Amino acid sequence: MTTTRTHFYYKGTTFPQYLEGENIAEDMKKYANEMIVEGLRNNVSLEEQKKDYKEQLDMIEGVMCEIIGNKSTQNKKECEKYCNEIAEYLEQDIDDINSLWMLNICALLKLKVIEDDNMNGILVAKFN
Repeated sequence: MTTTRTHFYYKGTTFPQYLEGENIAEDMKKYANEMIVEGLRNNVSLEEQKKDYKEQLDMIEGVMCEIIGNKSTQNKKECEKYCNEIAEYLEQDIDDINSLWMLNICALLKLKVIEDDNMNGILVAKFN
């Protein structure tokens, strides 16, 4: 049986949690597009959206780097510990932070603010 894991990268950093399942990247891209369209409907310009998404990612990435640094997040127990610390610091649910992370990366890719390259974007990995 093949397992598919999807990681979303920003400035070389990935969220400590990853999602397992098929079509995660496609679903997130679709939701990000809907988020952009909804912003436009609410008179939030593309330039303002770009700025907002980038600022939010910069803030989350900064907190993750401060808490995790260059430590491994491969150990499930350690990963949970880091996620709890991130959620506590940001005073939000970790799943909400992860969703914001994924959506904002997809939105910035769509808006051509970042490139899908070695530092930013989406990595879909399949394991047997």
